[in-house]
Amino acid sequence: MNKLTITLMLLLLSGCAATTGQQEEDGLSGGRTPGSGVIKPTNAVEARMLISQSQASGNVDAMVYAYGQALSFKEFNKADLYLNIARLEQQRKNNGAAEQAYREAIALDGKRQDLKEALALLLVDMKRHHEAETLLQEVVAADLARLGAPTADAANCVTDNRSPWRSYNALGLLADILEQGERARQYYQCALKVQPGLAMLHTNLGFSYYLDGEYPQAERALTRAVNQDPEYQRAWNNLGLLYYRWGRKSEALAALRKNMSQAEALNDLGYIAMMEGSYDEAASLFQRAIDASPRYYPKAIENLRQAKTMSAVGKR
Repeated sequence: MNKLTITLMLLLLSGCAATTGQQEEDGLSGGRTPGSGVIKPTNAVEARMLISQSQASGNVDAMVYAYGQALSFKEFNKADLYLNIARLEQQRKNNGAAEQAYREAIALDGKRQDLKEALALLLVDMKRHHEAETLLQEVVAADLARLGAPTADAANCVTDNRSPWRSYNALGLLADILEQGERARQYYQCALKVQPGLAMLHTNLGFSYYLDGEYPQAERALTRAVNQDPEYQRAWNNLGLLYYRWGRKSEALAALRKNMSQAEALNDLGYIAMMEGSYDEAASLFQRAIDASPRYYPKAIENLRQAKTMSAVGKR
């Protein structure tokens, strides 16, 4: 499996959507809500009222504007304000402004590791992996210093319930992208020492084993994930992918069926088969998906057309 394929899968695995990173013209304190620019607090009390009103409205643009206005008053912790702005900018898929806000927060309080971690996770989403890894290693090193532990050793990490499991998980994702599976799994195990009941971490560990062809270990980790959270669709999807690659196709379909209809499961299984180069089998599965669907199923129909085309090309 090439690095591009792994990268695409791991983006899904981490639950992060790629965004444009283009900054809004309004900047960090801008608001696009009609009338928001008219309200200009003159003191901290009015600024707090504006923040409360924006939070009650649930309008992201209004909240960004309110936090931006509060930056003018010394009564507020500006690093926290920038952190709130950054998170909201990520929510509205404005990574450029989010990065700027995180960096402003770090400039104000460079000792806060939560700020560095948040920026690093954003940089992972933005595929700026080297910058992200540097920050993540700084976060881990700071935690080890807090615990009085020796220098970083993923194979024998020292953690407690305050340790940065998100950083360890992100380092695992980056290691998998670089096809350093053993190192990736050491990082996932570090994260699991902090959050042993988190299905997402067991899923990441299982997928890492899958990438290296270690199917029994992958099955054990993914099974733990679905036992921790039976509604966690990504774990079931990865189990389906694992079972298909392992030749256990009826179990693959059963795993996919846990969180989707029969038609959807057949379509997804067909897509897996098509990605594996089994075009005739994929076409059969897509046809079964179409037959099983109670209504018109354009995705399966398009997939069927593509599988037949690729099958015909392969036979020339």
